[in-house]
Amino acid sequence: MELNLNNQTILITGSSRGIGRGIAEEFLKEEAIVFVTGRKDKNVENTSSDLSKLYGSKRVQQFIGDLNNQKILNDLKKYIIKKTEGLNHLVCNIGSGSSVPPLREDINEFQRMLDINLLNAVGAVNQLFPLLETSVSKASCFPSITFIGSICGVETLGCPVAYASAKSALVSYAKNISLSLGKRGIRVNTVTPGNIMFPESTWDKKIKKDKKKVEKMLKDEVPLECFGSVQDIASVVVFIASEKAKFVNGANWVIDGGQTRS
Repeated sequence: MELNLNNQTILITGSSRGIGRGIAEEFLKEEAIVFVTGRKDKNVENTSSDLSKLYGSKRVQQFIGDLNNQKILNDLKKYIIKKTEGLNHLVCNIGSGSSVPPLREDINEFQRMLDINLLNAVGAVNQLFPLLETSVSKASCFPSITFIGSICGVETLGCPVAYASAKSALVSYAKNISLSLGKRGIRVNTVTPGNIMFPESTWDKKIKKDKKKVEKMLKDEVPLECFGSVQDIASVVVFIASEKAKFVNGANWVIDGGQTRS
């Protein structure tokens, strides 16, 4: 399928590994220009080097820094302006479910989960939507913002409560800003993954610890009885950014093999 994303500029927060890296590579396959970001120098540099070898160094830009910090976000904005003419698509992928068991969360833990899973995305949108707005008339499709959520945020699954609450708030935030940003020509959507397997992921660690328990969970809870892959998520994110999805705004795409029932 021709998605016509060539030479469009994409920023993916948290894209040095896992789902974020997969999204970066999927955009590069469509000949987009991709900014790879992360906090850890080695991860970002290794990912950028690997992708540059496959898709060309002119298409891969890198930025290292903690995007929970508003000053660093502003530095990123300036860097994008310096390197390109603007920004066509923003993918907010930063998140973490590493929390504490239910009823053990204090206010500080809730704040930490909100910072990682909601407020960094809010900060990115506030800083970068003006760049997206400048590309409205230039792009062949409406520019877009895509948030990466979690099925923990849409259904009760026994996930850490602070994490689930933050991801639920992210879905609500996306839906609400899709109204105001839609009027400015910017589409806003969420992609909500289920159980995704990749090296060093939570599920990779769990299956190494107790393979039979994980296999039973898949059989009992997931109708397709398998994990999703990074590419399952990345291909949907790239499609949403394309002109093929130009009328898609305010949607939450749940990619979970049928696990959620609502």
